[in-house]
Amino acid sequence: MRHASWQELLASPAPASHVVQIVDNDDFLASGVALFAAEGLQRGEAVILTGTEAHLRALRRELLAKNVDYDAAVRRGQLSVNEVQRCLEGILYHGMPDAAAYDAMVGAALAKARAAYSAVRWWGESGSFLHLHGNAKAAVALEELRGAAARKHGVGILCSFLCDRFDPRSYDGILRDVCSVHTHVIPADDYVRYRLAVNRAIAEILGEIKGPLLQSLLSWKGLACDLPSSQALLFWIRETLPDQFHSVLARVKAYA
Repeated sequence: MRHASWQELLASPAPASHVVQIVDNDDFLASGVALFAAEGLQRGEAVILTGTEAHLRALRRELLAKNVDYDAAVRRGQLSVNEVQRCLEGILYHGMPDAAAYDAMVGAALAKARAAYSAVRWWGESGSFLHLHGNAKAAVALEELRGAAARKHGVGILCSFLCDRFDPRSYDGILRDVCSVHTHVIPADDYVRYRLAVNRAIAEILGEIKGPLLQSLLSWKGLACDLPSSQALLFWIRETLPDQFHSVLARVKAYA
């Protein structure tokens, strides 16, 4: 199901969904995760947050601003907060995540959360943390494990991933890889502005998409995830019109 906004998606994520929020600033990360967490707490769900100390502090401020009784939620076990580096230390072996160790960690965390709450939401930035520390392979492998956990346990998982969506190299690398292992992608904080920027750039560089080009677009299978049409168009251009892609992406960046 394609959502009109990231707010709609994060307010009520489907069970077993594995959403990735592509971020380029801390404010967008905090606003997105705070909405995800606050809605879960208000609906009586357990919420697990796994992030850096700086981001966890920012999330506490955002949740308090939303009138969430943060400390009370922690005391009653509805809200669990974990530092990402310490969590990773328990599952990484020779620089790669160990599936058995990860499953054990997830199982223990969910058993604790479900002792009193039937539904669980989980936010983390473990993959992004690994990528930022130069281990993109481990980052993607960990996101695959998180996706499997979402399906196995029926939890809604949100990942925040720091990545430059205006870097053309990422469309053959980390951005494409990360999108491909999630069910839903949030590529920008303002879907309308982003769509208008993409449409304007395409009109100026490519002109009207018609004839064989339109047939190519209509037959393109895309990535195995749900993402706004604006971002899907950019992936399609990278694959179909690589000579034009850099110019289009540069215009999108200028307009967005």
